[in-house]
Order: sequence, then structure tokens, then C-alpha cells
Amino acid sequence: MTKNPPSLPDRLSVCLVTEELAGVGGSGGIGAAFYELALLLASSGALVDVLFCPAMPLLDEEKQRLQREFSAKAIKLSFLDETRYVDGASSYEKRSYAVFRHLEQAKRYHFIHFHDYKGLGFFSINAKRQGLALASSLLVVQLHGPTRWTIEANKAFFVHEDQLKIDHLERVCIANADYVISPSAYLVQWLRDFDFDLPADDRVRVIKNVCSQIVREMGQGRIGVSDEERGAVTDLVMFARHEDRKGFSVFCDALDLLNRFLAGRSVSVSFLGKFGHIDSQPSGAYLIDRSKKWSFNCKVRTGFDRSGVSKYLASLPSPLLVVPSPFENSPYTVLETAAMGLPLISSVEGGGSELIESGYPGLCEMSAETLAAKIRWSIENALAPPALAQQLTQIEAQWLQFHSLRVELAEPITPALPKVAFAITHHERPAKLIEAIISAARQSYPNLDIIVVDDGSRDDATIAALDQMEAFLARIGGRLIRRANGYLGAARNTALAVTDAEFICFLDDDDYASPLLVETLVKAALATGADVVNCMNCFMPEVHRADMIARMGEEMKVSYVPIGGPLSIAVSENCLGAATALIRVSALRAIGGYTELKGVGHEDYELFLRMLQAGMRLEIVPRPLYFYEVGRPSMLSRTSMVRNFRRCFDASDIRGDRFASRDLVSLTIGKKVAVDAHNRQWWLYSLNQNAELRHALMRGGSREEMLKTLVELAQADGNLRMAMAFAEDLHSIYASTDEEYVHDVLGATKAASPIAPRKMYDPRLADIRLEVALSRNDQALEALIEYAGGERTLDEEFYPVAREVLKHSDSRRHAPRYLELATILAAKRVPKRLETEARILLVALEYVSGRDIPVNALRDVVASDEAVYLAMHADVAQAVDAGLIKRGAEHYAVFGSKEGRRGFDGISRIALMLRDFKVDVGADDLLEVACRA
Repeated sequence: MTKNPPSLPDRLSVCLVTEELAGVGGSGGIGAAFYELALLLASSGALVDVLFCPAMPLLDEEKQRLQREFSAKAIKLSFLDETRYVDGASSYEKRSYAVFRHLEQAKRYHFIHFHDYKGLGFFSINAKRQGLALASSLLVVQLHGPTRWTIEANKAFFVHEDQLKIDHLERVCIANADYVISPSAYLVQWLRDFDFDLPADDRVRVIKNVCSQIVREMGQGRIGVSDEERGAVTDLVMFARHEDRKGFSVFCDALDLLNRFLAGRSVSVSFLGKFGHIDSQPSGAYLIDRSKKWSFNCKVRTGFDRSGVSKYLASLPSPLLVVPSPFENSPYTVLETAAMGLPLISSVEGGGSELIESGYPGLCEMSAETLAAKIRWSIENALAPPALAQQLTQIEAQWLQFHSLRVELAEPITPALPKVAFAITHHERPAKLIEAIISAARQSYPNLDIIVVDDGSRDDATIAALDQMEAFLARIGGRLIRRANGYLGAARNTALAVTDAEFICFLDDDDYASPLLVETLVKAALATGADVVNCMNCFMPEVHRADMIARMGEEMKVSYVPIGGPLSIAVSENCLGAATALIRVSALRAIGGYTELKGVGHEDYELFLRMLQAGMRLEIVPRPLYFYEVGRPSMLSRTSMVRNFRRCFDASDIRGDRFASRDLVSLTIGKKVAVDAHNRQWWLYSLNQNAELRHALMRGGSREEMLKTLVELAQADGNLRMAMAFAEDLHSIYASTDEEYVHDVLGATKAASPIAPRKMYDPRLADIRLEVALSRNDQALEALIEYAGGERTLDEEFYPVAREVLKHSDSRRHAPRYLELATILAAKRVPKRLETEARILLVALEYVSGRDIPVNALRDVVASDEAVYLAMHADVAQAVDAGLIKRGAEHYAVFGSKEGRRGFDGISRIALMLRDFKVDVGADDLLEVACRA
């Protein structure tokens, strides 16, 4: 901090809305930037809230832990509950709507920050611009790299419609934010080059990401090390995710050129970053293939967080780091390297170079030849670490100065209220029409012309009802127009032809409008100058129609969330809005009104598509303003889906919009390439003698599963150097704990022992798993028995290791060794929570070693399972209490398993272990033995 940092206004309140958070899941630069900013503002006296919107749900325990940690730093952490505000499957647009509803219901914030990525601020920013909410907050979009930037940097394609939707959300957020802040000038220029609209120049700021905490954490290990102490380079470290965009393949190409040089100087190469894909190949498999001709030693570390990175790099005698990404916005990898005082090679392009001193000699273009030459030069000339381009206190001061801005509230203007035609179309549903007319009569907007168009109703009862309604309409200033049946397009054009209003708002006769429908849409239209203002709706099942209408005004979940674009997607999916919308009459007439196709639907979808293509402006109000009836046959369900979509296809012409045309072509090619590339890679792997292992990598899995497969694949391919590299990474995963011991394996009660101190990671168990991963199964079994015999107590991690070893051992040859291990286990004391684990292992060992089943241990497992079974199934417990059944185990054996009831997991696990030993004993057999004893 500076000696006299800028002071923040009293009780300044700030909310940071983010999908990523440092230390949670696979958080990247976004999570680090928002976390650091939250710390700075909170420590400077601001009231800071963080609204966390994780892509994957978190466990309640994890949420509570995070809230405690943030609370200790004077930060309130909240979690977005999307399901509170929306129905149906999750989507990016629904998340943005839920964010808006959360913020609208929260306290007033002076500043609300969003990141550009995925457009979480879309509806919040829209609502402010439409004059509907958040007027007293400054809405800030922080640039970290939108979706299109990532795709262009990868020289890839759009592969899913959702990506184009996200691109639309991001573009609108950036264009309409109060302020846009970028950590690099590079990204601002990139956006302009790719025709992103940005706010006025004085509303676009370049302020580097706050990084004080990172520097404190990362700078512990190496800053201050002299050139003499550093010595010759011992380790070359690629510090990036395993992706093409991060320069992974370019780095491997450079290593090919440097092979003899690095080996001759005994320089090891570390790949420090998470697994990814290189041109459809799992990066681990790619690395196995690429490394076969390398002579230098390799290391792989795929699971480190920031603290782990710092410790690992500090453990290396003299590392040289390479961040080979051709283009980055403001990479924390560069910042972290500089913070640790380590020499760095990085790209001269992009925003990374803006983080370090001008003219730093470690920068170069990212091609194989130039990178290889730079690495060679840096090793030969002892490249010095870079200095940061800007002092941390200066960065902090810029952020604090920015948050000293005041919100400028515009003077309220009361515009003349334009006349609005409220047009209701009807056909043979008089009872519902009455309710629609009532909803029109209850509109809060005063300057309203209510028009009902009957589209050729012929039923006598309907005609009589219309006669009665005509008099009611006259009393509320409305009118009824009857016409021959022509379908909705013709009926709406009839209302358009007779009105002199400035705007027209349509409502179908089976829908029901909120009293605020017209008022809200008009307010948004006047604030934005839009030609069409659409909104959201709530689905109203016909069977609940009366109840929902009675509850109008209560908060309800939205069902349909349009976003008003983009045009590239609008050709095939209605993301533009439903029929109930406010439309400027002059624009509607200029476009020729609705097309009139009898027996075909999608007339509203087609209209909005034509208006968007004509350059007219569409706005989406983030409020559900009417009920949309569902749960019965409708016009859309009665008309041909092919003809409905053909109507829109015939109206589509995006040749005049080169961006939409290019995006649509990109999507078409991208989908094909994604499938074809995957299939080709699968086929190429099929030709390999280790196809099964390579296919397993393509299917994915946890980090541990991937590493196990990679160890096996590298070994099968004869690449023992890489097998050991992956095995060392796998080795780092395993850890164990200890706790109070109160029972032995056979169930005899012992005096309670003191609580043992928690142990750190035991490398001997990890070595045993490593032996199994390398198919050294006999050695693994011997090491397991030696370990068990030498330990006073056995920790939790012992049991999964033991099961894995036994699964891969030869039960025909090793029966005496199994008996020896069982004898050792029977004398051990175990934590109470591990009793079942120990007994399961003991029962399986003694059975497979040829001895009788240890009935006492088996009975204890059954008793434990039985208690759970009775607690889960109250009817069985009642039957046992009443004496109708002797015990729960008997019920499960005779009825429960056939009925699909859950229970007796311990017995089932013993049976599974015996199956691994090729012993055909089922759970029912074990239950019989236990119950008979």
C-alpha cells in the first residue's frame, strides 16, 4: 500500500459478480482478479459483497467453509440460486437473469463489477439502460477475454449455438456498461479491431489487475536470490495449461530442436499446468508420443494450486520459466513468475509484455525456431528475472481512485406518454378472451387503445359471447373487429391497419397480461429508442389457470428467457422473443407488417427475424410480464413444424450482415470438424496396439484416473521416462489422516486410545500404489504386508490401497500371503469409523486364503448394514418390531433385494472383492452364513 493511498467514500458498497473464485475448482485469472480486488476494497474500508456464480454446484459444506473464510476478511460471500428465479434447464441467459434478480433484491451498491466472460451482467446492464433498475449503481465490466477472443486465439471455430449466444451477451455487456476496465491496452485494441462496440473513450480504462496477495504468496521462495546463488539453469518449466492456445505444441516443437542441447547440460523439463487437448488429442497421450525421442529428463505436475506452484518452483535449484502462449490478455503466470524473481521467456505479443519492464530480453515471438533460440540464449547468458512494469501500490491506488467516482443521477424526465394500441387476437375461446380483456382493462398505462380482433369465429355460443363483450369493450374505450379467418398474421395486421397509436402491443386470447406490461415496455422503449421491446413470461398450465391469475403480482419463476439475438442463431432458434411485445407502429408498417400464411405458425418469430435483419433494434426487458398458457393443444402443436420453420427460413437473408454470415459458417464447419476430428483421432488410436488405453483417455475422467491410465500407456509404449513422470504426479495425490482408535477388527471393545495426531502424507503407501500402476504386483503385495506388519495402527488410506493391490494380485499363488496379511489385520486397532472397512477386508482375505469365514467379523458387518437398512425402510422396522419378520437381514435376503431396496452395502462390497478374486460368492450367500451363525 502507498503511504497516502486514495481514500474511499464513507460506507462505499461494492458487489463483485463472478463465476470464478481463487482457490475454488479450476479457477483461473478471473477468480484471482476478483478475489484480489475484493481484498483490496475490503481492507480499504469498503463494504464488499461477492456474488459467486460457480459453473458447477458446490456442496453445502464447501459453501459454508468459503463463507467463513471470506467473512474473516470482512467480505460477504453469497451464492447465486438460479432455480429461485427460473424454471427449466439451466442456460447462460437464465443465469444472467437470475443475477439481475438477485442484485435487484439486494441492498443498494455504489459499484457492481462483472467480468466480460459469459455475460453475467447482460440483464442487469440492460435493466439500467432501460430505466427499470439499478439507476444508482455504476455497472463495471472487467475485461479478461471474451469467448470470441479465445476462439480466435485458438484459430478454432464456434462449435455450439451456446457460444454464439454467449458472444451476444458479452458484446452487449461491453457496449452498454457504465465503465469498461481492461488490465491491458492490447485487449481493448483487439475488441475494436473485431468490431466490438465500447463505451465512450473516457469510460474505458486500462488498470492492471490487483495482484498484491499473489506477490506476497509467490514471492516467499526466491526473490532476492543473486545471480551467483541462482547458478546455471537446471530446470526448464513450461508454465501453462496443456492447450494449443497456451502454446503447448509450439513448446514441444522447440524442445525437439533443443533435445541435444538440454540433455548435454542436464536440464530437466517440467510441464506445469492442467491437462487439456492438443488438436483433439488428450494432452497426456500427445506428450507420450512427442517425448519418445527426447533425451532429457521430464517432469509433469498437473494439480498444483498457486501455493503448490510456489513451493514446487522454490524447490528447483535454478529454474527458467516459459509461458509460451502466443497471445494473452494479462496472464497471472507472467506476474507470478516475476513475483518469485525467476527468469522468464514469454510472448512479445499480447498483454503479457505490459506486465513487465520495457525491453526485457526474455520476450520473443512464439514460433518453434524463435522460442528454441531464445531458450538457448537465455540458458547460455543467464537471463535475469524481469521487474514488474508498475509498482503494486500504483495499481492499488488506481483502483481506489476509480472507486472514488460518484454516480451521476440524471434528472428525472417525465415524457409525454405515447398512445399504445393493445391488440388481442381471438378465435373460438370466449371464456379466455374475457380474462384477456380484463387484463387489458387493468393496465396501469393510461393512454391505451384496446382492440379485439376476432379471427373468424363461427360457433354460435362464441358469437353470442362476442356480442355481449362488444358492449363491455365500448364502456372501457375499446372496440371489437370481426374478420374472416386468416390466422394470426392476418388478424394482427387488421389491428395494425386501424390504429393511429405510436406503439402496438399484442396479446393472444389465452394469455394474461400483468397490469404493468404496457407501462414497463413503453418505459424501456422510450429510454432506448428500440423498435421492438420484448419481455419474459411465466408458463401457465391450463389446469392451474385460475390459481395463477389469482396470484398475479407474486414473484414467480420465468420460463422463457429471450436475449434479442444474435442474428446468426436467430435463423434457427427463436432467441428474439414471443408474440407479446411492444412494437413501434412506424417500424412495423415499414417492414410490411406480418406475413399472412394460413395454417402456418411462427408469424411472430418470422417478424422479429425480418426486423433484426433490417437493422431495427430489439430490446428484452428482464421481467416476466404475462402468463403464457401451456398444457393443451395449441396452434403451434397443431401446425406443421416443418412449415413453421420453413416460414422463418424463407424470410432469412443474412448476406447483408457479414459477421452473422461468417459466424453461421463457422458454427457449421465447427460442428463438423469437432465430430470428424474426434472420430479421426479415435480411429487413429484404434490402429495403435494400446488402443484401449488411448480411448480411455479420450473418454476423460478424474485427474487420478487420467494419470493412472497415462502411467500404464507410457509403460506399454516403452516410454519409461514419461511413465515415471506421470507416476510422480500420481504419487503426489495420495494422502491420509488418523483419528481415535476404539475397536479392533474383530469387534472386541478396547480402552479408548488418545487421539493420534493427524499424519501428513505417507510416501510408503503412495509407493505401493505406484508399484501397482507400473504392474509390479508381486512387489506391491510384499510391500503392503511389510507396511501392515510394521504399523501400530492403520490409517484410512491403507484400505483402498490394500483393495487395489489385492485386486491385481494372483489369488492362486498368494493364498499363504493373504492369510499372513489377515492375521496381521486381526490384531490391529482401527478408528471406529473404519471398523466396517477393516472387517470387509478381513472377511475377504480369510475366505480367499482357504480358511473358514470369520463369522464374528461377518456378523458385525451384517449388523451394521442391518441398522442402516431398518433406518432407511420404516415399514421393515415396524414389521420386525411387530414380530412379523425376525430381522432386517432376513427381509432383505428374501424380499428387499428383489424389490430394489437399498441397503447392505458392506456385504455387497465383500461380494465384489471376492469376485475380484474369481470367487463366486454372492451377497445372499454371505447373508445366509451370517444369519445362520
